Amino acid sequence: MADEKQLHPAEHRGYRELYAGARQLVRRWRRIAPALAGTTAGSALEHGAGQAERLLDALEPRTAAYGLYGSPAAQGLGAGIAELRGGIADRAGDTGMVVRFAVLDLEHVTTLLRQLSVLARTREDLDLAGFCDEWAETLENEQAAVRETAVDLGMDPERAAAPIDDSALSRTAHGAGWLFGYFGEAFDRVVGERRS
Repeated sequence: MADEKQLHPAEHRGYRELYAGARQLVRRWRRIAPALAGTTAGSALEHGAGQAERLLDALEPRTAAYGLYGSPAAQGLGAGIAELRGGIADRAGDTGMVVRFAVLDLEHVTTLLRQLSVLARTREDLDLAGFCDEWAETLENEQAAVRETAVDLGMDPERAAAPIDDSALSRTAHGAGWLFGYFGEAFDRVVGERRS
């Protein structure tokens, strides 16, 4: 049991990363889901955020049994990352790009859970390994749903290319993103033509 065993340092760091990554996902997805209200992407993001929130709730007593806690610092870091991403990257990107990056948020969490499962098995902690595997499977289902909605955004090119929401800040940041993209594309074209 947890009293007799200790987490390996790789697990210790991994669980802190899991707290931060899952909290970042919850905060970020709960911010972008309302902008996609009425779409399958909005529903999938809201549902996935709820599942990640449940993971965090279930994780607390598991890691506390090993003397490891994820709040306030680790989860605070995750929330801060979400605020930074939401304030800059999500507003400057196209809706299609924002939803594709959301898939990567969950890919990070599920991959980390799978690695933590193997680490626990290495020290013969089958209980903790099973916990990680169960949550990885649950969240992989959420990931598949969000990935499908990201792909399906291709059926609405105008929405896929639009800013995530219609606020003045998003329209301005999105316009700046397109402007930087235009200059980058022009530069690549000039260099590419010179190479040809």
